[in-house]
Amino acid sequence: MERTLLQEIRAGQIAPVYLFYGTETFLMEEALNHLEEQVLTSAENRDWNHTVLDLEEVPVQALVQEAETPSFFGDRRLVVGKNAWFLTAARGREKQKLEHRPEELLQYAKQPLESNVLVIMVPAEKLDARKKVVKELKKQVREGVFQPLDSRGLHRWVADRLKQTGADIHPDTADILIRQVGADLRLLDMEARKLALYASSSGTIRPETVTELVPRTLEQDVFKLVDRVARRKNGEAMAVFRDLLENREEPIRILALLIRQFRIMLQVKGLAAKGMSEREIASQLKLHPYPVKLALQQGKSYPEKNLRRLLYQAIETDQAIKSGRLEKTLAVERFILTVE
Repeated sequence: MERTLLQEIRAGQIAPVYLFYGTETFLMEEALNHLEEQVLTSAENRDWNHTVLDLEEVPVQALVQEAETPSFFGDRRLVVGKNAWFLTAARGREKQKLEHRPEELLQYAKQPLESNVLVIMVPAEKLDARKKVVKELKKQVREGVFQPLDSRGLHRWVADRLKQTGADIHPDTADILIRQVGADLRLLDMEARKLALYASSSGTIRPETVTELVPRTLEQDVFKLVDRVARRKNGEAMAVFRDLLENREEPIRILALLIRQFRIMLQVKGLAAKGMSEREIASQLKLHPYPVKLALQQGKSYPEKNLRRLLYQAIETDQAIKSGRLEKTLAVERFILTVE
């Protein structure tokens, strides 16, 4: 959906009303940026023709009033309503109780002002399909759904982003970059740009370039630590842990991430055994598909009883620290060295 939507916008096929939702807000904001480029073509009147309202602070009927107001200069206007939580079953962070009248939004969507473009945005996984206004609204607008990319989609997105930099790309570069950074698209985009600057002098972005220039995330190091602990490679596990300490990571935070990863591996293993797909598991656990894929791969090597024992020992270590029985660094080291 997202790729088709971007192709339409770039081709100048602009709808009068858009409804954007999903938890991958980076892609959503990127689509909005492309709309701004297409709609707000007059540089001198750009600010006058661009209105953004937070629907946690103002009712939706105020947004409709803005959308019904033509540009004073005769240009096109872009009117954006963010955080439209009233279209979902979730609650937003409204500072005051707002009386939204979504029927006014629906009425506008049926007869929009052609010179304006209205965008309604909500960073939620799904809308409340039980609401009549949601069902009717989706029939009248151009819908854009921005959900986390699965492992294949993530690889394609990173490869495309690297190619867009104009640099030559080694076939393994995208995989190495994802392994180094994780699935955060903002970080991946930032690192791709940084690599492109480097490649302007060297010509090619190679895997070793990524390893050299891109800092590892804590989550990626913890993933490596989990692997060494679970395989009882105590010496390698201690080397990873001490490297984290040298980078001023807190032992308690490292332990918390270990506990989280062991718990995810157990949950993913159980749900996969029931025949659920990666995307179904990710949706149920409210996780990005990428860490689910990693947990599936990692969990295959370890019996469930081993994972339960590791989780139990890690939780016991956490309790020993918080009760004051053990010093935090010593406690984590002991866990790594004495894991059964």
